[in-house]
Amino acid sequence: MFWQFPFNGVDLGGVPFTPSVNVMMADSGTSMNLIPDEDFDRIMAAHTSDMHCWVMPTTLTGCDCTAEQHAKVPDINFHIDGHKMTIPRDMWFERVGHTCVAKFMHHPGRAYWILGLNFFNMYYTVFDYTNNTIGFAKSRNWGRAIKNSFVAGSIANGGMDPVLLM
Repeated sequence: MFWQFPFNGVDLGGVPFTPSVNVMMADSGTSMNLIPDEDFDRIMAAHTSDMHCWVMPTTLTGCDCTAEQHAKVPDINFHIDGHKMTIPRDMWFERVGHTCVAKFMHHPGRAYWILGLNFFNMYYTVFDYTNNTIGFAKSRNWGRAIKNSFVAGSIANGGMDPVLLM
């Protein structure tokens, strides 16, 4: 029912990260990338330990962050079938004003990562039903400036109501 495939690992800004699972799914109907709780918690702890973070009413994680703190958060690179596929920092940890929002969501009890729209904005995806394969190529959006409308909309819709996370 899903386009599932193995991945060889992840790195954040060149620093290897060993995920708790080795299976990914591509789902063009999923808005944010979804990752198991264990991986989400480790990534957030490693890159937001000096920020005040909370769970927003949208269930996304918001953090108070300065431009300097935001700049320290790296791109995330997936290693899939011998290819490095990058999600730039602003596609997974976007900043508007003094607020950053993690555009990855934790995915309780799941044994796979799900690639959502913040991956598909960077990569054109072919779902080949005839051969039961999936292919990726850099999209026309690759290298273009990223619009911050997602976080601005989340904040405007009550995203600033904090529930302590870390």
